[in-house]
Amino acid sequence: MSISLITMIILIAGGSDSTDVSIVPENWVFGYDCLINASACGKWKENHPVFDSTSVDAAFSVMAASPEVDLLATGALHSDTASHVGFRRARCAVKWPGTPWIGAGIYLNDQQPFIAGLSNPVLEWGWVDIDSIQGFGVSSGGVLGFQGDYLIQLSRGDTLSQLNVHSPWMGFAGVDYSRAQIHAADSTGENITVNVLSVRGDFRYFRPWLIVAGAEGEEGKWAVSAEIRRFRPIDTQWGRIEIVPGMHFAGDSIEFPGSAFVPGQRVITLGAFLESRRYFVSAGIKGMVDLSSDSLSGVSASAGMISEGGVSWDMIFGYYADGDYRAYVSSAISDSYASAGMAMEVINDSTRVTGSASYSPRDDVCAEVSVSGDIDDSLQPACVLAVTTSLGPVMCLAGIEWEYDSSPSLRINLTGLLE
Repeated sequence: MSISLITMIILIAGGSDSTDVSIVPENWVFGYDCLINASACGKWKENHPVFDSTSVDAAFSVMAASPEVDLLATGALHSDTASHVGFRRARCAVKWPGTPWIGAGIYLNDQQPFIAGLSNPVLEWGWVDIDSIQGFGVSSGGVLGFQGDYLIQLSRGDTLSQLNVHSPWMGFAGVDYSRAQIHAADSTGENITVNVLSVRGDFRYFRPWLIVAGAEGEEGKWAVSAEIRRFRPIDTQWGRIEIVPGMHFAGDSIEFPGSAFVPGQRVITLGAFLESRRYFVSAGIKGMVDLSSDSLSGVSASAGMISEGGVSWDMIFGYYADGDYRAYVSSAISDSYASAGMAMEVINDSTRVTGSASYSPRDDVCAEVSVSGDIDDSLQPACVLAVTTSLGPVMCLAGIEWEYDSSPSLRINLTGLLE
């Protein structure tokens, strides 16, 4: 018997108006929702719009949960060049009665591998297509506050295993360990193993963070990142200044499916950030020294402010030792119904200026327009116009984009979540 059929039977039983004693426990929670997304895209040709692609996606989910059971089933209809109907997502997870620490579950397109880093993830979302994952997992914990889960799944014939262990907060530190491994179904595929140990501490005046990553038995596939945070030795009338030293080293052969590390990097960083207590202002500066080459050496700075009159300012600057640089300055003013702003961005030898405005005649309607141009050798103009409106849980967007070397493109999007 499928999960959706079981869930529907429970829904019918729980929603009965009969005065007889229900077979469904009182602590169960039931719900359903329907997510609809429809879009049409096209070009402006011969003085009239021509839509060349359309798509409709509707997903209906039914869920039921109790302290011991979690059920979810999602059916979907997708139509573009062809129509497809079927299961999109399903989950059936149970816990040992009386404790939240011991459980097991069966998953269909529901558990995707992800491992966080200090800033960028070590293992990024989308590394494995969520629509191709199915398998089962177990979880346990409670001993001294430790928690852990282990999953075995299949993805287009490849075997994907995930292990996550989380320690309790021990008053001064906590430790997390994650491991993701994929075994290719055939000899032409690539086997990937990612091990990540994360240590976070709190010594009252500063908080050290450490990330150690690596692949088993493979030379050059390792990485280490460390930062000291919440170290605020300077206090000014504008606020406290936090100093953040850090290091980011990686082996020459590292190929983790994330953006946390660059192969062969040997980078030391030092940042200073203003945490204001009295003013709507923020600022920061960060320097980077690449010990192996000059490709990652440089400095970046940013600042933002909102005045009492409602004028906001944002500034970003970056310069690298290899000669690349970027600067961005923007200012905008707004009230309850309208806003207008200007921005200038400089990337190496290119300078672009953008003007934007928006207007909301009522709470459920908003129109936005932006016009930009390159002020160097060629103007290369670009324009964007978008109008959004909502009616309860349904939102509609109509937009048009135009760049100097192409025909205007059109887009209409309708999205709604019915619960």
